[in-house]
Amino acid sequence: MISDELERRTHDLLVRAAHVYRGHPHAGARLRRTLERFAGPLRLAVAGAERTGKSTLVNALVGELVAPVEQAGFVTYQDGTQPRGWRHPEHGRPYEVPVTRTADGLRLGLDAPAPRAVVQWPSRVLRRTELIDTGPSLPPGTVLPEADAVLLLTPQIGEPDLDFLRAGRGLRGPAAFPIHALVVLSRADTHGDGLPDGLLEARRIARRRRREPLLASLCQDVVAVSPLIGYAARTLRDDEFRALAAIAALPRADSDPHLLSTDRFTAAAALPVVDPRVRIELLRRFGLGGIRLALALVRTGSATTAALAERLHEYSGLKDLQTSVSELFVARRAALKARSALIVLDHLLRTERLPPSGQLLAELELLLAGAHDFAELRLLSALRSGRVTLPAETAREALRLLGGAGTSLGERLGLPTEATVDHIWTVAGDSAGRWRHEAGSGARTPAQRRAAAVVLRSCEAILADGAVPASDA
Repeated sequence: MISDELERRTHDLLVRAAHVYRGHPHAGARLRRTLERFAGPLRLAVAGAERTGKSTLVNALVGELVAPVEQAGFVTYQDGTQPRGWRHPEHGRPYEVPVTRTADGLRLGLDAPAPRAVVQWPSRVLRRTELIDTGPSLPPGTVLPEADAVLLLTPQIGEPDLDFLRAGRGLRGPAAFPIHALVVLSRADTHGDGLPDGLLEARRIARRRRREPLLASLCQDVVAVSPLIGYAARTLRDDEFRALAAIAALPRADSDPHLLSTDRFTAAAALPVVDPRVRIELLRRFGLGGIRLALALVRTGSATTAALAERLHEYSGLKDLQTSVSELFVARRAALKARSALIVLDHLLRTERLPPSGQLLAELELLLAGAHDFAELRLLSALRSGRVTLPAETAREALRLLGGAGTSLGERLGLPTEATVDHIWTVAGDSAGRWRHEAGSGARTPAQRRAAAVVLRSCEAILADGAVPASDA
């Protein structure tokens, strides 16, 4: 399929460049590292200023308490058969250290802190995607080269956030495609005191911001999330549900006055149905807004631990974020990893000139000119966010053909896995005909015709990949 071709050609360019630059004191080593990364999982960085919820979001995505790592700034979380950890000193080789789980995250050994660490943790989430907790605020020049994609956390989008996003978008080459960034409004639980309507308002703000032309040119999506409530939802325990249900069962006149502040909620004489120590733990896990939300959900029908966890997960915005990450990043990891590798290659070919580098650079530019994966990703984002609109049924077909429901031939065409080559060919041909008409329709706006042209090219790629019908073979 499309991504397979981009992946193959990118790998071929990297191998040839590594051969050209073998023995070069700087470029050779960097190309070897790039090839190693290209063969590995997608690297997703969680970035942002301090106290924006980066470590909590890592925990929410993994579904376990792994972050923060004590005494480490830049931490990469990888899948492994058992918990293991390595410290990476500023000078010298990495070395393995014991991993200890504490109430506040992981601790790596007892020695002096190091600026970087790697943690292996058994996790289905980490099998295809490594997560990078960037720790204290780091400049874009430090974060962006380490990642294939970035979640930028911020309470509200300001100029420093725009500067971060601008740093990831170049004026030419592969960096000109801003397909790697997603903005997370990470204080969704502060709207409306964390009640359902307040969290819905935060999501409306995110939808409005993602349609702004400036942000649309710098990132793929804007999503509102409460990392704290999302993590609590992923790890909700039965004893926590029982405590929340006991408070929810009280008359509102008896419980609501104690939900006005953290001091009132944790006061020794408050809410005698739940021990003060349990209330303090609930406050640490959910925040006051999360407790208010959980009580509202229990009172409106969430009668079990599983039911409450599911609704908290949805209201927190974490489910929306996971969907965006899955569709825009994980499903397109080949394109994102190719973009990262090509950025490195483009820079080296322009700054470390050797006689063969001109030919390689020309091939790189030719590859980028035909890199339909990047155009698909931008249109997927535009359709999902509403920046480009199509009639409802047409939009659904476009999203599917672009790979929004999966990138295999069958998933793009909406066909079962047992579909024959003839059936695939027929459906793909019919789809191409419809989108050829859309691309030339005077009833559509210029933006809609441009979108249709992208979908048409996807259909043509499907036809090319589908080979010859069995009846013609």
